[in-house]
Amino acid sequence: MKNDEITAQIKPRILIGATGSVDISLLPKYLSAIKAAIDCTLTVLMTNNATTFLPASTIALYADRVISGEMPQDWPTDKPSRIVADHDLMAVLPATAHTIATVACGGAPNRLTTVILASTFPVLFFPVMGSVMWGKNATRRNISQLRDDGYHVIEPVWHENFDASLQRIVGHPSLPDTGTVISLLKQHLPE
Repeated sequence: MKNDEITAQIKPRILIGATGSVDISLLPKYLSAIKAAIDCTLTVLMTNNATTFLPASTIALYADRVISGEMPQDWPTDKPSRIVADHDLMAVLPATAHTIATVACGGAPNRLTTVILASTFPVLFFPVMGSVMWGKNATRRNISQLRDDGYHVIEPVWHENFDASLQRIVGHPSLPDTGTVISLLKQHLPE
């Protein structure tokens, strides 16, 4: 075996689960930062809702591999158990209230949630949602359940921005800065 083949085999294999949140528009920035800071193989697994915000072809510019869609013909190479076997760590970035609730209840209606439930590696959730949703008892309960089940739910950062539909500044839980995300990924990578 050649040295570069050995090096390729020992690179961390990071899986990013991307869900349908408006904050997915920030994902290219995070993927670029991860690739710059960690010598890794980077795969992005997108839900169908995620691809309505940002096409898989755009994400493919920033990752080594993109998996999207739910087509049965893709399962020989993109079967959840194969995806799990091919990765060392997963970050759900961004994680919507819907995905958090689904996993907290043990549901697996799509490939992303199936991979999360089948995971044998650390899974980090980076929640993004409206401030009212974040404060609901059901959301707090779901986050507590994820933590009880051994998942890592990262506290979001409060961001304020102008909401064109409301015509005012609103605050909401959002993604931490890229440096924080990278630091957390490094902490959870296998040694």
